Amino acid sequence: MKILLIITLYLISGPVSCFDVIGYPGGSVLIYCRGKQYGGNPKYFCKKPSAQCVYFSQMPNTWSHTDRLSLCDCSDGLRVIYRNLRLQDAGSYQFGQAGVWNQDVNLKVNENPCCLGSKSVSGYLGETVTISCSYPEEFKRHIKYLFKQDDQYFTPVIDTTVTQRGRFSISDDRSSAVVSVRISDVREADGGVYYCGLSDGEESVSYYSFYTETQLQVTASMAPTSVPPDEDQFSRSSDTPSSSVIIISVCVCVVLLLIGGSALIFYKMRHNSSPSSRIQLKDIKEVLPVDSNSEEIEHTSHVSASGIHVNVSSATNSSDPQIHSNAQPLKDQDPTYTTVSFQNNPASPSDTAVVFSQEESATEYATITHHTRQEQH
Repeated sequence: MKILLIITLYLISGPVSCFDVIGYPGGSVLIYCRGKQYGGNPKYFCKKPSAQCVYFSQMPNTWSHTDRLSLCDCSDGLRVIYRNLRLQDAGSYQFGQAGVWNQDVNLKVNENPCCLGSKSVSGYLGETVTISCSYPEEFKRHIKYLFKQDDQYFTPVIDTTVTQRGRFSISDDRSSAVVSVRISDVREADGGVYYCGLSDGEESVSYYSFYTETQLQVTASMAPTSVPPDEDQFSRSSDTPSSSVIIISVCVCVVLLLIGGSALIFYKMRHNSSPSSRIQLKDIKEVLPVDSNSEEIEHTSHVSASGIHVNVSSATNSSDPQIHSNAQPLKDQDPTYTTVSFQNNPASPSDTAVVFSQEESATEYATITHHTRQEQH
């Protein structure tokens, strides 16, 4: 019976004015209706023409929630929050107080690409994060807002009537139709769901349109892990740019080349100054086989030794003379003893041995003259 009465009063209520409210799919709208307060008649919010109505709580400044609608009979007028808008929500609605007054609003749900969907922004404690939203061209000269959702309500954070409020600063780039809010020294309490917002209205009715949901995630910065000094130095070295690694590699190669060259030079110098480990024969004239009739054999040798004692024995067909060639060693140096045996007759073998001691190098020349004793006839 009460519902029928309200519908009847709704149909016979006084003059009606209409106001456009613009929302976006997935967003929300907050509508203010400032009507005169007359007694305790019920207040309602109905969708026309079906007259699907919801009623405000009769307790002042108390919110009531029905599905996606929240209503409050607040001190400054009636408030309705319509959440998670859909295209089918568009249409005519009416505020009013039964039998006293009413106010029509036309809800439009526009599919503007700038105001669809949701996004996520993350940041570490103490850093600065930015929340940006595009807006429709028709709202270029309107006030823009950033709201934070608190349970089922929306709390204004900052708007374009100021440039900064505490840690929050806002800028409106009208050339690109983008509003940006910077949050400096971000804190854990800053995390949550934010909405960009627009407003429009007149004296009797006004609204806020919330769109582009942004989820702000704030995480603690990773604490540095303590590592041993050597590992820490290695990690810092590994983080250096590649150009530094190349420079260090080139320097190492140059140092290695210098060390190798120096070692080679030192080795050669020491090798030249060290005692000879073998007898080097140079400029040896070809020695022909000894003939029994040869008068003289001249043998010149270049022997690298400190001092040489040469004992040359030669066997011939007619006799076995021995030839001695003595070369005195240099002063203050130990002698090197060398025995050389010449063998002309295979039937008369003789050992040939060369014995020397390794000392400092010197050069000795020995001339051997071999006179063959001729048989007397």
